[in-house]
Amino acid sequence: MNNGEELEKPAGRQTSRLKKVIIALVVLAAVYLLGYLPSYWSARTAEKRWAQLEQQSSLVRLHGQLGMASFEANRNNYHNAAEYSNLFFNGLKTTIDKTSDAALKEKLQAVSASGDQITEYLAKADPAAKEKLAQMYADFYYLIR
Repeated sequence: MNNGEELEKPAGRQTSRLKKVIIALVVLAAVYLLGYLPSYWSARTAEKRWAQLEQQSSLVRLHGQLGMASFEANRNNYHNAAEYSNLFFNGLKTTIDKTSDAALKEKLQAVSASGDQITEYLAKADPAAKEKLAQMYADFYYLIR
């Protein structure tokens, strides 16, 4: 019986070592993940902030184009006003497609709906375009605030 007990002890020690190695690997993996998660969340937050800044930048650029369209129309330079207007409405469509905020998307689509009317007024050199563009410029300002 002494021989049998001696054979069991080394097997028990091997099992004990294996358990310690497995526990050490699990602890190592947990420590790795705990170190990785903060940087992951930080990167994710930075990406969201970057997307917000890009959207704000796009809206400000659009507001400037709309302002230039209004300015040129007030100078009776309807051709240049039409060019700025086209830049504005094309950029607006792109921004609408990229926007994930449903409320903002709906507001931008409402602004986009007047594009054909503005384009028609500018093509005819209709003075009504001045008032429409000026009002749209003011409305867009409050929309993007």
